Amino acid sequence: MPEESTSLAFPLESTSRPKPPAKSQFGLFAIFRAYPEFRRGNRLYALERFEAAFFHYDQAIQYKSDWYAGWLRRGNALRKMQRYKEALASYDHAIKIKPKDYWGWTFRGITLSKLERHSEAIASFDKAIKIEPENFEAWYERGLSLEATFKFQAAAASYKRAIEIKPDMSAIWYHQGNALMNEERYADAVASYDRAVQLQPDNFEAWFNRGEMLMNQYKYSEAVGSYDRALKLRSNSYQAWFNRGIALQKQHKYAEAVASYEKVIELQPQDYEAWFYKGMALKFHWPEAALSSIDQALQMNPNSPAVWISRGQILLDLGQYHSAIAAFDKATQINTQFPEAWLGRGMALCELGQYQEAIIAYDNAVQIEPDFLEAWNCRGEALEQLDRYEEAVIAYDKVLIFTSANQTLATKAGLQRGEALEKLERYSEAIVAYRKVVQLRPDNFEAWVKLGQTSEKVEQYTNAFEAYSQAIQIWPDNYSVHLMLGRVLEATHQYQQAITTYDRIIQRQPDFCEAWIRRGQTFEALQRYSEAFASYGVALELQPNHPEAIARRNGLMVKLKAGNGA
Repeated sequence: MPEESTSLAFPLESTSRPKPPAKSQFGLFAIFRAYPEFRRGNRLYALERFEAAFFHYDQAIQYKSDWYAGWLRRGNALRKMQRYKEALASYDHAIKIKPKDYWGWTFRGITLSKLERHSEAIASFDKAIKIEPENFEAWYERGLSLEATFKFQAAAASYKRAIEIKPDMSAIWYHQGNALMNEERYADAVASYDRAVQLQPDNFEAWFNRGEMLMNQYKYSEAVGSYDRALKLRSNSYQAWFNRGIALQKQHKYAEAVASYEKVIELQPQDYEAWFYKGMALKFHWPEAALSSIDQALQMNPNSPAVWISRGQILLDLGQYHSAIAAFDKATQINTQFPEAWLGRGMALCELGQYQEAIIAYDNAVQIEPDFLEAWNCRGEALEQLDRYEEAVIAYDKVLIFTSANQTLATKAGLQRGEALEKLERYSEAIVAYRKVVQLRPDNFEAWVKLGQTSEKVEQYTNAFEAYSQAIQIWPDNYSVHLMLGRVLEATHQYQQAITTYDRIIQRQPDFCEAWIRRGQTFEALQRYSEAFASYGVALELQPNHPEAIARRNGLMVKLKAGNGA
């Protein structure tokens, strides 16, 4: 807010001709000497020649020492020259003359704020507001002092009151946005910044902060738009380019993100974070280029664990597992408390088949961060590789206990937990695990199939049929699941329905050997041996060396020779 917007309301002329004092060294004519000096001061002040203005205001009060307006304007000139202690003394003198005028208290508060004496400043603004509750300047400046002392809720309330009085001032909306931002009221902050830029479209800071608030609400596309507006006003703002890059990266727009980071590097070549983030954006499609960018970051800052971890992750993706371990080890040498470094080390060790060492790395990760879901999940996978299924189940349980928002990881852990329980032959518990997954993700094809298979193992055929049917709805062209459904129909002696299922598969995929074999088995169960023999024959035409087809046809030939043909 332009500081002298307040002076527009400040009654200079009306108070500039006070009654002569009873006693004065210049007598009754003091005012006639003071007033011209005061007017000259005002003209110079308007030209921003504050030192010259101060000289004339000082002359005015020499002629008339009890002139309130003279002391006030003298204080303003001193404040503009950043001579805050002298300005404060001038305002104090003015207040002694006229303690019931809110301008003296308002300007005194502003000056105390400049001296970082915020508690006293707030007290001055409170005095001004008590005298004139509609004094928006005092409410606004009070908000600034409250904000400076981290009292953001009170600051927001003060700005709100200023806005009620003066709704068309961009600066108040902007600072209200800042206070709301610090209160983590992101949507409200965006609304304030929206109003600020409506009133003042060239407010760079408002556009920039608006972008940050949108980022905090995961509205990355809108954030990019806000940063674009900011960059139109200040194209060399490396921070706006940097944040824009992050917002684009969050939307998986990696090429555009890289372009933003390159702009940061152009403006700040030694900014290792720009090289680091550029590398992280490149890693998804251009890992070799990503590695080069990360190495640039390490040249500038070789002691950043985060950059070493990223280098390790890229090497892991490139299959360079020993080099990846070296990078993760470098990160832990710098700071042992980065769980991501231990996780990466464990993953690389798993790829090398060193599962016991990997488990130790995962243990370090979860010791640092007990709710590190990915580390618990990877620990479970490593334990499974060592056939330590009971411990693996416990690890997957940890994931499921801690996870809430991360449905992807919860689904993965739930499936792995079910598989581990199956290996322990704890089928009922495995069924419960798979059911939890399909409750969480009803569209998860794999979970429905596993639920069907496990239910089939314990002869819960009705449940198996329902599970396979759900899987088929999700993926109608997966004929392996149709085959499983037919198998359940066989197990429940629904042979004709089973044959219909196999015929449907064969109609869509005539070269599906297993469907012909299952069809033959079903005809055998119905003692329709000729049709069974024909089905096995087609299977062997498709795969002449298929052992099951050979065995079943040979067995059937024995039956036919014994006179048991249909």
